[in-house]
Amino acid sequence: MTHESEYYTFQDVYFEPKAHRPDGPRLCFGRAGMHDAMVRRIVRYGHAFNPLGKVQPEEVQTLKTAMAAAGRDIADLEMIGSTRAMFPDDDSSADLAKALEPIPEQMAQGFTTFCVKPSQFTDDPNGVGVFCREVTRRVESLTT
Repeated sequence: MTHESEYYTFQDVYFEPKAHRPDGPRLCFGRAGMHDAMVRRIVRYGHAFNPLGKVQPEEVQTLKTAMAAAGRDIADLEMIGSTRAMFPDDDSSADLAKALEPIPEQMAQGFTTFCVKPSQFTDDPNGVGVFCREVTRRVESLTT
């Protein structure tokens, strides 16, 4: 592939391996507000939705209604929730327990996948595996 424009020019670019999905790549939409255009994009093209923050129940209902009107089931849309790291000062890691508090509410809204950024909670790159196991343990305890 070759492309030339005012801002970008490249030659002989290729991508391997080729996409394995006959219908193309999966598209995940985030948001800067649940505006009408975002809902239309999610309904028409979306495979996943990551709101990048707290979603109000009425916003989830708006999306659910729009999906149903288009013949789609919101259950087929991967709903990606998240944590919000709160740092006590400039030199400390965030409190994991506090960050995980919204998870049960998000699960009740239909979110099934959660984005947690280890670097917000540990400064030890060798401790990421232990950290991930701890996240799993804590989330399981929140949901039982």
